[in-house]
Amino acid sequence: MFELVLFIIMFLIIYFVYYFIFDDLLKKEKYTKISELVILTKKFNLDKKKMSYRKCLNGIAAINAFIISFTITIIELIPVNIIFKLVIAFIIILILIFSLYFSYGKYLNKKWGKEDEK
Repeated sequence: MFELVLFIIMFLIIYFVYYFIFDDLLKKEKYTKISELVILTKKFNLDKKKMSYRKCLNGIAAINAFIISFTITIIELIPVNIIFKLVIAFIIILILIFSLYFSYGKYLNKKWGKEDEK
């Protein structure tokens, strides 16, 4: 039960931190400073004119919060030394980053992807 409460609290804190950072950058129109957004638009060929940056960054904030919260929760469950925990955390973070961002990128491509021009 403690782990679930830890996950929810960490998720909410991290989500709102990311949300306010991204909101501040959107207000200042500094889209190129958000590396996740730049990578998603280039890798998945997204049309910047169709995109809603706020919705996209909301998803990115949720993904980042989930990755960090999930990793912290799993690491707290493992009763081993700190070196082994760090190795496991690194592996979990890599797997989650690649899988969640790939899935989100595919979703965004279907929603705001550029048409193939021949």
